[in-house]
Amino acid sequence: MGVHGLWELLAPVGRRVSVETLAGKRVAVDASIWMVQFMRAMRDDSGEMVRDAHLLGFLRRICKLLFLRVRPVFVFDGATPALKRRTLAARRRHRDAAQAKVRKTAEKLLLSHASLFPPLPAPPLFFSA
Repeated sequence: MGVHGLWELLAPVGRRVSVETLAGKRVAVDASIWMVQFMRAMRDDSGEMVRDAHLLGFLRRICKLLFLRVRPVFVFDGATPALKRRTLAARRRHRDAAQAKVRKTAEKLLLSHASLFPPLPAPPLFFSA
C-alpha cells in the first residue's frame, strides 16, 4: 500500500518530530492508513476486531491532536488504481485457493480417521402411549 519508494525518496530530507512541535499547524492525515491501523490493532480478548474500531480510533486520535492544538486535515484515497485492483484480486484468488486446499486436506484427514472407528449403533426408538 502507499506510494512505492516514498520513504527512500524522503530519507535524505525527512526527520522525525514530536507531535507537540506541530502545535498551531495543520497536518495532513492519510485517513485510509488510520482506518487500517485501527481495524488491525483494536482487538478484543478473542482476537476479533472491536466493533466500530475505526470510529473509536479516529475519535481518540482527533481528540489527542486537538488537545495538542494540532489541526488535522484528512485526506481520503480516490478510486483504487487498476494495478492495485488486479493485485488485490490475485491475492484473493491465492488466499481462496489456499483455503480450499486446507479444507480438502482436513476432509481427507477426517475421512481417513473416521474409518478407524466403527460406526455408532442407532439409538433405541421410544414411543409414548
